Amino acid sequence: MAFMVCKMLMIPSINKDIDKKIKAMDPDWTEYLEGYYQLIHAGAEIKNSATYAEPCRQVLDKIQAKLPQLDIDTGRNIWILKRAALSGGRDIICMDRVKKIIKFVQSHDSRHVEKKWVIQKYIERPFLIYNTKFDMRQFFLVTAWNPLTIWYYKENYICMSSQPFNLENLDNSIHLCNRPVQMQFKNCPTRHPELPEDNVWSNRKLQEYLCMIGAENVWEDVMVPGIKKIIYQTMQVSQNKVTHRKNSFDIYGADFMFSENFNPWLIEINSRPDMSSPTAVTGVIFKSILEDTIKVIIDRKKDPNCDIGAYELIKKQVHYYQGVNDKRYSLWQYIIIGIYIKG
Repeated sequence: MAFMVCKMLMIPSINKDIDKKIKAMDPDWTEYLEGYYQLIHAGAEIKNSATYAEPCRQVLDKIQAKLPQLDIDTGRNIWILKRAALSGGRDIICMDRVKKIIKFVQSHDSRHVEKKWVIQKYIERPFLIYNTKFDMRQFFLVTAWNPLTIWYYKENYICMSSQPFNLENLDNSIHLCNRPVQMQFKNCPTRHPELPEDNVWSNRKLQEYLCMIGAENVWEDVMVPGIKKIIYQTMQVSQNKVTHRKNSFDIYGADFMFSENFNPWLIEINSRPDMSSPTAVTGVIFKSILEDTIKVIIDRKKDPNCDIGAYELIKKQVHYYQGVNDKRYSLWQYIIIGIYIKG
């Protein structure tokens, strides 16, 4: 059944659905999921599975070209649930069964006014440091929304979990790297001695680790360019939804993880990121980013070539973005002309 569904999903991507109507499939998802859980969690096996290996491999190769997220999956189908509008790791949990997810959300909704949830696909194959999960806080500054002007901050830090990575155990001590969460747990006594006691590294320490494992070029060649691209594209998508005020600016904190091949994946972006409870690493970064922000906002107005610290311009739009929030343009100026096509 999984093989059939994957083949059906590939049809729209190769434009075979343009000239003819495809009958919608209505598979028995309950039966399918139960079978899936038996295979993944209970050690069941598919009879004569070898006969399906090559056709499945061919379909997966085609899907991979259209679905980059396959690189971060293991087949465990783990999801991370977050209550909207909360921070600091509150009400976040990892789950791998649909029924449990629905039951969890419904039971918590009955006790809270806020009933919106964010449910994200969990990165099951992350790049690890000494078999330990981490995420990276990347600061950036937006000094204008129209034209969009974004500054990347070159000094950042990573937060690690206190326990070794393990997909068989979905406990928060393993999978949530938020400092407020990890401060509730004791570090695993058998973990690698090079891991920091406070579970925080600077990005420079991360680069040293990359050099040690023979990946000295991926920071400049893969990680940083990918982060900059994601930040710019995300802000560009949001550009039409933000009310621009002249002489204003915002500092944002983007949280990234990396796949096994070092590609960055955006987890979330925080407006007004928390800079309290500094560590030996973050205290230095928090101080410098505030000082450098003043350089960009104040000093640069007087001298465009002044020192701006660790900031670097990601991109400044050449042309103004003419979105629907731009009062110079009215939706009523546009007329759609066409001919109705009978279905």
